Amino acid sequence: MSTTGTAPQHLPAGTAEAPPRVVAVVVSFNRRELLARTLAGLASGTMLPAAVVVVDNASTDGSAEFVRTLQTPLAIDLVELGTNVGGAGGFTVGIERAVLDHDADLVWVMDDDTEPHADTLAAAVDAWTRYAQAPEHRPTVLASHVVWSDGREHPMNSMRERLGVTAAQRRRAAAVGARPIRSASFVSCFLSGDAVRALGLPVADYFLWGDDFEYTTRLARFHDAIQVPASVVTHHTKKFGTTDVDPGPRFYYEVRNRFWLYGRTHSLAPWERLAYAYATARIWARTFAKSADRRLLAGCLARGLRDALRAPRSNAEVLAGIYPLRPVPALPPAAPLPAGEPFSLLLPVYDGDTAHRFRRALASSTAEQERPPAEAVIVRDGPVHAELQAALDDAQAITGPATSVTVLALPSNVGITAALDLGLAACRHAVVARADADDISLPRRFAAQLPVIEAGADLVGSAMEEIGDDEAAVLATRSVPTSPPQIVAAARARNPISHPTVVFRRAAAEAVGGYQSVPAAEDYWLWVRMIAAGAAVRNLAEPLVRYRVSGGAYERRGGLRVLANDVATQDQLLAGGFITRADWLRNVGIRAVYRFLPTSVRAGRYRRMVAPRS
Repeated sequence: MSTTGTAPQHLPAGTAEAPPRVVAVVVSFNRRELLARTLAGLASGTMLPAAVVVVDNASTDGSAEFVRTLQTPLAIDLVELGTNVGGAGGFTVGIERAVLDHDADLVWVMDDDTEPHADTLAAAVDAWTRYAQAPEHRPTVLASHVVWSDGREHPMNSMRERLGVTAAQRRRAAAVGARPIRSASFVSCFLSGDAVRALGLPVADYFLWGDDFEYTTRLARFHDAIQVPASVVTHHTKKFGTTDVDPGPRFYYEVRNRFWLYGRTHSLAPWERLAYAYATARIWARTFAKSADRRLLAGCLARGLRDALRAPRSNAEVLAGIYPLRPVPALPPAAPLPAGEPFSLLLPVYDGDTAHRFRRALASSTAEQERPPAEAVIVRDGPVHAELQAALDDAQAITGPATSVTVLALPSNVGITAALDLGLAACRHAVVARADADDISLPRRFAAQLPVIEAGADLVGSAMEEIGDDEAAVLATRSVPTSPPQIVAAARARNPISHPTVVFRRAAAEAVGGYQSVPAAEDYWLWVRMIAAGAAVRNLAEPLVRYRVSGGAYERRGGLRVLANDVATQDQLLAGGFITRADWLRNVGIRAVYRFLPTSVRAGRYRRMVAPRS
């Protein structure tokens, strides 16, 4: 992408995006004829998935043999399970395989009685791609429109508009011919691969019923989800209707799983739990009223309540001896890298940055380094003023011949998170260093950090020195926890790694879904996901970056809006399982006090907490 020369390479704003890699997952059990129709529908599409994972749930009707001998243009990955682990277990296996073995950008899940139409995939991909310029702003869940065999909308898979939908969400969905939803069924549902890597797999112990609701609401709790009417599939159920009409013995799973969902997961916000629990009670009342065997349902209700008292088993426990499930997300131990490994510098700029500070930041992170990066990827986040644009045009002269320059020019401002995610994708090297457009990297920064990465670390940060307008005048030093146990312990209370100082392995960040939107905490959210996935994380005690504290910095740390961002971050950490409810209460309580202190007191408290004077 980049070449060394006298001018930076500018990627055009309209550069065509590669289509997402879509991997279909089909779970089948003893329905060979319907499975054949599903695979035929996939094969006849105007757009084909990159791969199709077929999970055979211990069928006895020859389904696996049929798939093995099928002549088809589809690239099929057949997984034969020796035990029927239900739809929940089957989709757990299939989704794991889609993201780990087939590197899916979108995972397209469906039962074996789902028949895709010719444009089902193409319409979904079009809506997902047009929804936002940056992939991390796109829906984490996208559902097709489901009809029955006679063309009527199938009531089993009808989807309601998201409770509490915002005008912005409705507007974004309408722009691509869609509507906002909160959950989806596993009858033609597209899941963001990055969201899967960030938040893990379905709960296999659900066996059947409710697993799709729990999983899609988990993925979509803090992100958009849409239904695309142009993406149509046929659901070939035996009867036209919903599952609440005399469900029989399967009502046990409905009861147990709903109590698990409302009592043991964080897929729903507290107010949503109450709303959905009320709706569930009404549905169950109708189910009993219409049932021909209320005694059977009463027994299922009693057993479901009893068994819901225990927590669901782990996926590894459910699938032990059946399938060697790999954790998602998870990172294998990082292999050592050769000394002198080339690396990329990732530096975003936007219209609010100043040209002279950008020039200093870029020079200090490239030409002035004892060990300069091989390339600098500069993300221009939307149009910028003329002086800053002139500095961007002069970037190659600033970095010098040792570092090639690529300027990724985004046509509009997408925000820091999306800019970083797009920039990360443009980096050519396996190791990426971050820098901001107004900070100073000290000359030995990369010479100190890269050997730690090469020795096997996935992420390395450092302490920082605070500066104002005069970069030579150090105001304070921000110390950091250095040992892995200290970093992990600190991460439960605060961000233990300073973003402008980090160097990391790109594969480790991408394995957990990369940068994702969390208000004012996109870096913290990435670090904790990497830590939870087993990343080797380090901090160097030596200050290697001078961090510019602009005027009004501590004023901006206070107020109700900032506290709202704090709560949103803590909510996401809790929902992701990275902190406990007690941690949440402690963290929010401390921040609630801190955000409303007088500015002078707030600055002093902050510096005593994370930036003691050298």
